[in-house]
Amino acid sequence: MDIGPQDKPQWMRWALAVLLLCCLVGLAPAKAASDRLRIGIPLEPSSFDITSTSAATASEITYANVFEGLTIIDGQGQIKPRLAQSWTLSPDGKQVDVLLRRNVRYHDGKPFNATTAAFSLQRLLQMKNTNAYLEWFDKLVSVEAKDEYLLRIRLSEPDALLSYALAMPGAVMVHPDSAASNASTPVGTGPYQVEKWTKGKSITLVRNDQWWDSRKPAIRMADFLFMSSAAETENMLAEGRIDALSSVTRLTASFMARTDYVMGQRGVEGKLLIAMNNARAPLNDIRVRRAINHALDRSRYQDIYGGSIEVLPIGSHFSPHHPAYVDLVQRYPYDTDAAKALLAQAQVAPGTSLRLAVPPTDYGRYGSLVVAAQLEAIGLQVEIIRMDWPTWLDQVMKKKDYDLSLIMHVEPMDMGIYARDDYYFNYNNRVFKKIWEKLRASASPQELDEWLVQAQKQLAEDAVNAFIVVRPERNFMRKGLVGMWSQCPIPTFALEDLRWQN
Repeated sequence: MDIGPQDKPQWMRWALAVLLLCCLVGLAPAKAASDRLRIGIPLEPSSFDITSTSAATASEITYANVFEGLTIIDGQGQIKPRLAQSWTLSPDGKQVDVLLRRNVRYHDGKPFNATTAAFSLQRLLQMKNTNAYLEWFDKLVSVEAKDEYLLRIRLSEPDALLSYALAMPGAVMVHPDSAASNASTPVGTGPYQVEKWTKGKSITLVRNDQWWDSRKPAIRMADFLFMSSAAETENMLAEGRIDALSSVTRLTASFMARTDYVMGQRGVEGKLLIAMNNARAPLNDIRVRRAINHALDRSRYQDIYGGSIEVLPIGSHFSPHHPAYVDLVQRYPYDTDAAKALLAQAQVAPGTSLRLAVPPTDYGRYGSLVVAAQLEAIGLQVEIIRMDWPTWLDQVMKKKDYDLSLIMHVEPMDMGIYARDDYYFNYNNRVFKKIWEKLRASASPQELDEWLVQAQKQLAEDAVNAFIVVRPERNFMRKGLVGMWSQCPIPTFALEDLRWQN
């Protein structure tokens, strides 16, 4: 699960100051060569093997560029075949025959076929503690190569989300000979391959002219530059060495006033929420959880990101970008009197203390103060417990030793976590589990969307957590750069459709 570490407003504050400086001194950086890009990336990942790391920046660089899956979520947010050419489903829905594309080769020249595809999925099933997407494949019983280009997948029961699962970063197709070294020297089948990784500085991708697709991407080379310090960012911007900044989450008016850059939409689904330990008193009382929901004035969380990017409030664990989204924000309107009445009904004494665990992010540092103020306004006391990531993962995620936690969940279509018995929310609801079972057994996209609506409503009704806003990520790009994937919910700076517009 990839939560929180990629929320990076601090580096953006450096960038904002520099951009303002550029405006003041009248610098107008020259456009890059028409076939080359320079992209600023907030953090350098320690590994580029996106099947075993949850670092968003690793996916940002390699998903759809270096690595490809059997399916893909494209720039319009649609699931499309990628290395799979087509697939057929058995009448009982438990067998999927996948016809693979021919003439596909890895960057080192080795062929992609049903044997390598079977290896990739079998390897995924063995990655019990390292693949964050393993839960998506809990119905997968076996996978085998029936011939060179026919892959057979057997399921314990039908799974309407399988094509979605196969598009996740953790399910990209890797080769047996290079899988073990993908962390440092990633080898995939995608339109770009790694030319050089200069640790601490950059990683350069170059166009793979042997790519199986008949299209030829316009961008020949892309340098992903790691923003490691304010001084480095200042120099790069002042000298015109950056064409785009990814994952922008905070802006100022002067930043937006730049006429030589434009904002680009991103479909990444970062959901900010107050996680609640549903098994611990007094949070095991639905009236208390509903009171906390009524205490939320979501407009206050705009301050975390500044006033230039509008945040979208949410009332359940689902992204407003999805067509099945239902607006449930007003299920618990901001109402401190209603919140106090619910606490009184639950016999929660004024001054009852709750511990709020927060990770080392700006939304944790600043958002926790908003949470504390809003809960104290209804009579609760909040003790803010600041944690580093290893401590948060151990104490909250693993040991479930917490009351509340302000956290960002970024995985797309991840409501299935609420159907898990061992998840850190300690939510165990038979009704929701039944909804999720029916959802995964859906026979059509329409039926799937109907169950997604029911799942959202059930989570809101149970007030499992206090759902706040979707993180307002954007890309900041030099004017004239077009073809950005704007609706893909997976963190990626996909290069294949980018080009400089004359």
